[in-house]
Amino acid sequence: MPGAGGAVPIDFLVRNQNRIGGPGVSVIVTTSAGEAASLSKSEAAKGRKVVLVGMSRGTIDVASAIASGAKADGVVLVSGAYDNVRATLGAPSALPRTLLVHHRNDECNSTPPAAAASFIAWSGGKAYVSWISNRGSLVPNPCGPRGAHGFFMKDGAAVSAINGFIRSR
Repeated sequence: MPGAGGAVPIDFLVRNQNRIGGPGVSVIVTTSAGEAASLSKSEAAKGRKVVLVGMSRGTIDVASAIASGAKADGVVLVSGAYDNVRATLGAPSALPRTLLVHHRNDECNSTPPAAAASFIAWSGGKAYVSWISNRGSLVPNPCGPRGAHGFFMKDGAAVSAINGFIRSR
């Protein structure tokens, strides 16, 4: 589930759609929590593994999908709004195994890196973080895709972490 800008080519998940998952993995991009919940239930009913992935604002949409009954073997929250995800889920019992992928220098006020630690503690052992530390140029919009929030558009380490998690499910 993409960030606040929607399913546009510059969004981290959209620009990496063909790199995430690999052989035998279907990647579906949606901006609707209801659609994500419905699709996850349908795929799970067919015996397929389901991993929901959200970027920035999309992490709240993933939480909404789970709260709406989405069936997921795992969740990936990229540059997440972890306090909002927690509030949406209500309790860690709703959370499947979860990977957080976050840049150590993310300056977006909606997704502070410090919130990852409290989310992990809240999860009761269900979540862990893969920190990204690549470098890039300063940008005027700290919440946009070209800064640390979007990994300076140098996505290799983040995509690798996501793919490793998907394979582990």
